[in-house]
Amino acid sequence: MSWTLPYAAHLGMRGPALPLFRHSARSTEPFDQIDFIADLGFTGVQDNYAALRPAQEQTRVAQHAARRGLRMGSFVHDPRGWHLPRWSAPDADSRAALMAQLDRSFETARRIGGSILTCVTGFDAKLDRQRQLAAMADNLRRAGDLAAAAGVVCCVEMTSPRWLPAMLVETFDDAIALVRTADHPAVKLMFDVGHLALNGHDLLATFQKVHDLVAAVQLADVPAGAEPGRIDVGAGLIVWTPLLRAICASGYAGLYEIELEAKGAGLAGERQMLETLRSVDTAL
Repeated sequence: MSWTLPYAAHLGMRGPALPLFRHSARSTEPFDQIDFIADLGFTGVQDNYAALRPAQEQTRVAQHAARRGLRMGSFVHDPRGWHLPRWSAPDADSRAALMAQLDRSFETARRIGGSILTCVTGFDAKLDRQRQLAAMADNLRRAGDLAAAAGVVCCVEMTSPRWLPAMLVETFDDAIALVRTADHPAVKLMFDVGHLALNGHDLLATFQKVHDLVAAVQLADVPAGAEPGRIDVGAGLIVWTPLLRAICASGYAGLYEIELEAKGAGLAGERQMLETLRSVDTAL
């Protein structure tokens, strides 16, 4: 089964036990999920929680993906503490702890062959937001040389407060400013369509504004009524064809990570999800 774009499916978005095709594949185990993803004709696999797997399992999962011809997509830095204000740490001890955790993420990247590290951080309500953003930009700049040496790009992701409250980077303007202030080739943007749509962005215009800063793309739709949540690409309010054409035309060569959940329940919901994705892809 061929596709126009190089899609990647996740092995768990809300947790490592909840992969995208948990009803369609033989089991929820990563190896069965990878087989199903490869049989669909997808190009990649996204393992958000790769860093939580034991080192040996990280290697085995990556080797199996490679045998099936799949590229590794993004994974989350510090998946146990992603919601804590660690990237915005202003003091030396906290920065040292951040860099030590980054070393562990880079080791994970080496084992799985991953090059995109998703960077999000919590908001400390006791501190000024702008001071925290300035500290995060400084920490990203410090991390840039380490990331580049590891062959990794740190991708700053804006998260909509309608979906994830109490996070530091709640506007895309802040995400853009962080990347531009860090001013490092190993610090780029995550273009997460779902979060941007929830914040009411004109997606096409926004992408065209920052396409040179984007190193990773994640796809999810916004349901009718714009309630917080992520559903099938093509089953909500987003007009996908011009957006995906623009991303492709920009020269973006990365994966299109399908970071969503099926709108419908069970096996039928996953089949409908694939049908909606096929209809979007065919229109390209």
